[in-house]
Amino acid sequence: MDYLTGKGFFLPAVMSAFLAYIAWQQMKINSKKLKLDLYNKRFEIYTDAIKFHQELISGEISKETHLKFINSKEASYFLFSNDPEIYKVLEDMHSQSFKVTGIKQAVPQLKGSPEVLLKMHDDAQNAQNALTLNGKMLKELQLKFKKYLSM
Repeated sequence: MDYLTGKGFFLPAVMSAFLAYIAWQQMKINSKKLKLDLYNKRFEIYTDAIKFHQELISGEISKETHLKFINSKEASYFLFSNDPEIYKVLEDMHSQSFKVTGIKQAVPQLKGSPEVLLKMHDDAQNAQNALTLNGKMLKELQLKFKKYLSM
């Protein structure tokens, strides 16, 4: 075989072209897989936030839901690094939740302090309104997630 004169050059050229095509296809597949993985992770954050919100509004947040929400909130910091507003909304939702749930736990200890109890009640009511008022916080979250959950 003489590669310089063209004899025997055809097979290696075809093989190289075929291997380049396979590599290009693999690159496209891996790119789509990455997009799907990101979508799934982001959708999980969204569903954890929705479940947390629903349980918060119903009055009982399970420990499992709360922990999943915290994990998702923290993961959102990295998965949405180019859009820090999502993390801020989730962080706000989390801090408001403590006001809503905290009063239930504090009532027995604060029976002798009606001023503090009244202030906590007002804070809890404001937090509850922020979370539920026409679903304001939920709608804000949906708007933030919209561009990330469109395929």
